[in-house]
Amino acid sequence: MRQWAQRSKEAANLFNPPFCCAALTATIVNYFQEVNLGMPFPLAFIALPVILHKQTRNALPFNTRTSLSAWLEENPVVKVQFYERAVSIKPFVGEAILFGVHNNLLYFQSGRLRSYLNDDKVKSFLQKSEGEARECIMRARLLGKWFALAGSPETVMALWEVRP
Repeated sequence: MRQWAQRSKEAANLFNPPFCCAALTATIVNYFQEVNLGMPFPLAFIALPVILHKQTRNALPFNTRTSLSAWLEENPVVKVQFYERAVSIKPFVGEAILFGVHNNLLYFQSGRLRSYLNDDKVKSFLQKSEGEARECIMRARLLGKWFALAGSPETVMALWEVRP
């Protein structure tokens, strides 16, 4: 991975650790609201490639009435090159998690990611956000609920055609 100063402006803006951590936190908090458990660690590596990829993010529904599996079946194009995106974003996911742990936003409990924040804090962040950043956080909230309702981490990964 390139040193921070050597990254392109676009990469620095889109993949900066605080922003990626905010998106992960929104996912984790909403996952927790559904199942009262932290989000399994591997799902962080699925969440960010979904949230940060504009075409995939724009294709997401606005609620969880449609199941993740049904939506993926109706939208197979979102899985095209998903694995490659997930692999390329992997270092940024790691940076986001480290940022969150270092700044007392995230922590691990029994192999699951938890947040010290609640959804009120996420909503407060949303109120201060605009544009694409706001859209990413809003979709991250949906994704957290969706992942929780979809079943085990293995199921979610299989739906996205990714293996651990």
